[in-house]
Amino acid sequence: MDIETIHESLVNGQRKQMVEQIDEYGLYDFWADYKWWLIECGYIDSDDTDGYEYFMDAVVSYHRIKNR
Repeated sequence: MDIETIHESLVNGQRKQMVEQIDEYGLYDFWADYKWWLIECGYIDSDDTDGYEYFMDAVVSYHRIKNR
């Protein structure tokens, strides 16, 4: 499973499919990889990500702690 396919599921409103794809990708690796993919593809300006960094840190931390 690749990040672009998962992103397309999100954009197309196929959220249940997206969740299944994230599980297949690997939940613990997905969020950090997705963040960098969004930056690399220009969806997020890498020079202006302070608020986004907090968001991503919260998402990654939550899932790592909650799902232990």
